[in-house]
Amino acid sequence: MVRETGEEALTKNWGKGSGVDIISSTAVPANIHIEKPQSVKYLKIKLKAIPLSDFNLTKGRQVLTGYILEITREEINMGNSYILPLKEKGFEGYIKPSPLVQSNDAKIIEEAKRIIGDERDALKAAKKIMGWVYQSIDKKPTISIPSALEVLESKVGDCNEHTTLFTALTRAVGIPTRIITGIVLSDNNFYYHAWAEVYVGKWVSIDPTMNQFPADATHIGFVEGGLDKQVEVMKVIGHLKAEILGYK
Repeated sequence: MVRETGEEALTKNWGKGSGVDIISSTAVPANIHIEKPQSVKYLKIKLKAIPLSDFNLTKGRQVLTGYILEITREEINMGNSYILPLKEKGFEGYIKPSPLVQSNDAKIIEEAKRIIGDERDALKAAKKIMGWVYQSIDKKPTISIPSALEVLESKVGDCNEHTTLFTALTRAVGIPTRIITGIVLSDNNFYYHAWAEVYVGKWVSIDPTMNQFPADATHIGFVEGGLDKQVEVMKVIGHLKAEILGYK
Protein backbone atom coordinates (compact mmCIF):
# COMPACT_ATOMS: atom_id res chain seq x y z
CA MET A 1 0.00 0.00 0.00
CA VAL A 2 1.29 3.47 -0.93
CA ARG A 3 -0.44 6.70 0.07
CA GLU A 4 -1.20 8.80 -3.01
CA THR A 5 -3.51 11.56 -4.14
CA GLY A 6 -6.54 10.63 -6.20
CA GLU A 7 -4.86 11.92 -9.35
CA GLU A 8 -1.71 9.89 -8.72
CA ALA A 9 -3.72 6.75 -8.01
CA LEU A 10 -5.46 7.05 -11.37
CA THR A 11 -2.39 7.94 -13.47
CA LYS A 12 0.89 7.11 -11.78
CA ASN A 13 2.76 4.02 -13.06
CA TRP A 14 -0.09 2.99 -15.36
CA GLY A 15 1.50 4.26 -18.57
CA LYS A 16 0.42 7.14 -20.73
CA GLY A 17 -2.99 7.01 -22.35
CA SER A 18 -3.67 3.38 -21.55
CA GLY A 19 -6.13 2.13 -18.99
CA VAL A 20 -5.30 -0.96 -16.98
CA ASP A 21 -7.81 -3.60 -15.94
CA ILE A 22 -6.54 -4.54 -12.49
CA ILE A 23 -8.50 -7.79 -12.42
CA SER A 24 -7.05 -9.09 -15.69
CA SER A 25 -3.56 -7.74 -14.97
CA THR A 26 -3.33 -9.81 -11.77
CA ALA A 27 -4.89 -12.98 -13.20
CA VAL A 28 -2.95 -16.25 -13.09
CA PRO A 29 -3.15 -17.97 -16.51
CA ALA A 30 -4.14 -21.63 -16.55
CA ASN A 31 -2.06 -23.94 -18.74
CA ILE A 32 -5.05 -25.99 -19.90
CA HIS A 33 -8.67 -25.21 -20.69
CA ILE A 34 -11.37 -26.62 -18.43
CA GLU A 35 -14.77 -26.37 -20.08
CA LYS A 36 -16.86 -26.29 -16.90
CA PRO A 37 -14.80 -25.35 -13.82
CA GLN A 38 -17.96 -25.36 -11.69
CA SER A 39 -18.24 -29.13 -12.15
CA VAL A 40 -14.66 -29.95 -11.10
CA LYS A 41 -14.63 -32.32 -8.12
CA TYR A 42 -10.85 -32.85 -7.95
CA LEU A 43 -7.92 -30.66 -8.98
CA LYS A 44 -4.19 -31.39 -8.91
CA ILE A 45 -2.04 -28.31 -9.44
CA LYS A 46 1.58 -27.23 -9.12
CA LEU A 47 2.07 -23.85 -7.45
CA LYS A 48 5.22 -21.85 -8.19
CA ALA A 49 6.92 -18.47 -7.65
CA ILE A 50 5.50 -17.74 -4.17
CA PRO A 51 6.62 -18.76 -0.65
CA LEU A 52 4.19 -21.62 0.03
CA SER A 53 5.45 -21.94 3.60
CA ASP A 54 3.73 -18.62 4.37
CA PHE A 55 0.33 -20.29 4.01
CA ASN A 56 -1.47 -23.19 5.66
CA LEU A 57 -2.44 -24.97 2.44
CA THR A 58 -3.03 -28.41 3.95
CA LYS A 59 -6.40 -27.95 5.55
CA GLY A 60 -9.76 -29.62 5.11
CA ARG A 61 -10.21 -30.45 1.46
CA GLN A 62 -6.69 -29.34 0.46
CA VAL A 63 -3.46 -31.36 0.75
CA LEU A 64 -0.05 -29.91 -0.15
CA THR A 65 2.89 -32.18 -0.95
CA GLY A 66 5.98 -30.22 -1.87
CA TYR A 67 4.75 -27.83 -4.58
CA ILE A 68 1.80 -30.02 -5.55
CA LEU A 69 -1.63 -29.14 -4.16
CA GLU A 70 -4.62 -31.48 -4.40
CA ILE A 71 -8.15 -30.19 -3.80
CA THR A 72 -11.11 -32.54 -3.41
CA ARG A 73 -14.61 -31.08 -3.32
CA GLU A 74 -16.47 -32.14 -0.19
CA GLU A 75 -19.29 -34.65 -0.25
CA ILE A 76 -22.43 -33.47 1.51
CA ASN A 77 -24.19 -35.95 3.76
CA MET A 78 -27.45 -34.88 5.35
CA GLY A 79 -26.74 -37.31 8.15
CA ASN A 80 -23.79 -35.19 9.28
CA SER A 81 -25.94 -32.11 9.86
CA TYR A 82 -27.44 -31.01 13.19
CA ILE A 83 -30.45 -29.19 14.53
CA LEU A 84 -29.89 -25.56 15.44
CA PRO A 85 -28.62 -24.33 17.81
CA LEU A 86 -25.26 -26.12 17.69
CA LYS A 87 -24.51 -27.90 20.96
CA GLU A 88 -20.86 -28.79 20.19
CA LYS A 89 -18.23 -26.70 21.95
CA GLY A 90 -15.18 -25.09 20.40
CA PHE A 91 -16.88 -23.14 17.60
CA GLU A 92 -17.59 -19.93 19.49
CA GLY A 93 -14.96 -17.99 17.53
CA TYR A 94 -16.77 -18.75 14.29
CA ILE A 95 -20.11 -17.44 15.54
CA LYS A 96 -19.13 -14.26 17.36
CA PRO A 97 -19.39 -10.90 15.55
CA SER A 98 -16.58 -8.65 14.35
CA PRO A 99 -16.59 -4.93 13.40
CA LEU A 100 -17.44 -5.80 9.78
CA VAL A 101 -19.39 -9.02 10.35
CA GLN A 102 -22.14 -7.77 12.66
CA SER A 103 -23.83 -11.10 13.35
CA ASN A 104 -25.28 -9.79 16.63
CA ASP A 105 -26.97 -6.75 15.05
CA ALA A 106 -30.77 -6.71 15.28
CA LYS A 107 -31.21 -6.08 11.53
CA ILE A 108 -28.91 -8.97 10.59
CA ILE A 109 -30.60 -11.33 13.06
CA GLU A 110 -34.08 -10.34 11.86
CA GLU A 111 -33.17 -10.88 8.20
CA ALA A 112 -31.45 -14.21 8.89
CA LYS A 113 -34.48 -15.52 10.80
CA ARG A 114 -36.81 -14.34 8.04
CA ILE A 115 -34.73 -16.16 5.40
CA ILE A 116 -34.61 -19.54 7.14
CA GLY A 117 -38.17 -19.38 8.48
CA ASP A 118 -38.98 -22.56 10.40
CA GLU A 119 -35.91 -24.42 9.09
CA ARG A 120 -33.74 -25.78 11.92
CA ASP A 121 -31.48 -28.17 10.02
CA ALA A 122 -28.09 -26.41 9.81
CA LEU A 123 -27.25 -27.60 6.30
CA LYS A 124 -30.65 -26.67 4.85
CA ALA A 125 -30.57 -23.31 6.64
CA ALA A 126 -27.11 -22.53 5.21
CA LYS A 127 -28.38 -23.38 1.71
CA LYS A 128 -31.36 -21.08 2.15
CA ILE A 129 -29.12 -18.20 3.21
CA MET A 130 -26.70 -18.84 0.32
CA GLY A 131 -29.58 -18.83 -2.16
CA TRP A 132 -30.98 -15.60 -0.75
CA VAL A 133 -27.62 -13.80 -0.86
CA TYR A 134 -26.96 -15.03 -4.41
CA GLN A 135 -30.36 -13.83 -5.62
CA SER A 136 -30.49 -10.57 -3.66
CA ILE A 137 -27.06 -8.98 -4.18
CA ASP A 138 -26.48 -7.11 -7.45
CA LYS A 139 -23.15 -8.42 -8.72
CA LYS A 140 -20.99 -5.36 -9.41
CA PRO A 141 -17.28 -4.70 -8.74
CA THR A 142 -17.04 -2.64 -5.56
CA ILE A 143 -14.07 -0.70 -4.21
CA SER A 144 -14.85 -0.63 -0.52
CA ILE A 145 -14.27 -2.30 2.80
CA PRO A 146 -17.22 -4.69 2.98
CA SER A 147 -19.51 -4.36 5.99
CA ALA A 148 -22.38 -6.82 6.36
CA LEU A 149 -24.81 -4.13 7.49
CA GLU A 150 -23.94 -1.85 4.57
CA VAL A 151 -24.28 -4.71 2.07
CA LEU A 152 -27.64 -5.68 3.57
CA GLU A 153 -28.80 -2.12 2.90
CA SER A 154 -27.19 -1.49 -0.52
CA LYS A 155 -27.68 -5.00 -1.98
CA VAL A 156 -24.62 -4.43 -4.23
CA GLY A 157 -21.16 -5.94 -4.29
CA ASP A 158 -18.66 -8.50 -5.49
CA CYS A 159 -17.34 -11.65 -3.82
CA ASN A 160 -16.20 -9.82 -0.67
CA GLU A 161 -19.62 -8.27 -0.11
CA HIS A 162 -21.46 -11.53 -0.81
CA THR A 163 -19.22 -13.47 1.56
CA THR A 164 -19.27 -10.90 4.36
CA LEU A 165 -23.07 -10.67 4.38
CA PHE A 166 -23.46 -14.45 4.09
CA THR A 167 -21.09 -14.96 7.03
CA ALA A 168 -22.99 -12.48 9.21
CA LEU A 169 -26.36 -14.09 8.38
CA THR A 170 -25.26 -17.66 9.04
CA ARG A 171 -23.50 -16.74 12.26
CA ALA A 172 -26.64 -14.87 13.35
CA VAL A 173 -28.61 -18.13 13.38
CA GLY A 174 -25.80 -20.06 15.08
CA ILE A 175 -24.00 -21.69 12.12
CA PRO A 176 -20.20 -21.47 12.54
CA THR A 177 -18.77 -19.76 9.45
CA ARG A 178 -15.30 -18.68 8.37
CA ILE A 179 -14.18 -16.50 5.48
CA ILE A 180 -11.72 -17.96 2.96
CA THR A 181 -9.66 -15.93 0.50
CA GLY A 182 -7.73 -17.31 -2.45
CA ILE A 183 -8.19 -17.84 -6.17
CA VAL A 184 -10.78 -19.48 -8.42
CA LEU A 185 -10.69 -20.62 -12.05
CA SER A 186 -12.78 -18.75 -14.61
CA ASP A 187 -12.29 -18.24 -18.37
CA ASN A 188 -8.86 -19.93 -18.42
CA ASN A 189 -7.46 -17.78 -15.60
CA PHE A 190 -7.31 -17.97 -11.82
CA TYR A 191 -8.63 -14.79 -10.20
CA TYR A 192 -8.66 -13.39 -6.67
CA HIS A 193 -11.82 -14.57 -4.89
CA ALA A 194 -13.45 -14.84 -1.48
CA TRP A 195 -15.95 -17.42 -0.27
CA ALA A 196 -16.91 -19.13 3.00
CA GLU A 197 -16.84 -22.40 4.87
CA VAL A 198 -19.71 -23.45 7.12
CA TYR A 199 -19.75 -26.09 9.83
CA VAL A 200 -22.70 -28.40 9.15
CA GLY A 201 -21.38 -31.45 11.00
CA LYS A 202 -18.13 -30.94 9.12
CA TRP A 203 -16.59 -27.92 7.41
CA VAL A 204 -17.92 -27.44 3.87
CA SER A 205 -16.96 -24.77 1.31
CA ILE A 206 -19.81 -22.58 0.13
CA ASP A 207 -19.69 -19.79 -2.47
CA PRO A 208 -22.62 -17.35 -2.26
CA THR A 209 -21.30 -15.35 -5.24
CA MET A 210 -21.39 -18.38 -7.56
CA ASN A 211 -24.27 -20.18 -5.81
CA GLN A 212 -22.15 -23.29 -5.13
CA PHE A 213 -22.57 -25.62 -2.16
CA PRO A 214 -20.08 -27.22 -1.98
CA ALA A 215 -17.76 -24.95 -3.95
CA ASP A 216 -15.96 -26.58 -6.89
CA ALA A 217 -12.38 -27.81 -6.56
CA THR A 218 -10.90 -24.88 -8.53
CA HIS A 219 -11.46 -22.76 -5.41
CA ILE A 220 -7.96 -22.69 -3.89
CA GLY A 221 -7.91 -21.21 -0.40
CA PHE A 222 -4.80 -19.44 0.87
CA VAL A 223 -6.04 -17.48 3.89
CA GLU A 224 -8.75 -17.85 6.52
CA GLY A 225 -10.08 -14.78 8.27
CA GLY A 226 -11.16 -11.17 7.89
CA LEU A 227 -9.45 -8.19 6.30
CA ASP A 228 -6.52 -8.33 8.72
CA LYS A 229 -5.67 -11.78 7.33
CA GLN A 230 -6.68 -11.22 3.72
CA VAL A 231 -3.80 -8.80 3.06
CA GLU A 232 -1.58 -11.90 3.06
CA VAL A 233 -3.11 -12.84 -0.30
CA MET A 234 -1.16 -9.91 -1.82
CA LYS A 235 1.84 -12.25 -1.75
CA VAL A 236 -0.07 -14.38 -4.26
CA ILE A 237 -1.77 -11.88 -6.54
CA GLY A 238 0.44 -10.93 -9.47
CA HIS A 239 3.19 -13.38 -8.48
CA LEU A 240 1.75 -16.88 -8.43
CA LYS A 241 2.31 -19.27 -11.34
CA ALA A 242 0.13 -22.35 -11.58
CA GLU A 243 0.28 -25.54 -13.65
CA ILE A 244 -2.76 -27.79 -13.68
CA LEU A 245 -1.61 -31.41 -13.59
CA GLY A 246 -4.99 -33.11 -13.61
CA TYR A 247 -8.67 -32.79 -12.76
CA LYS A 248 -11.92 -34.74 -12.57
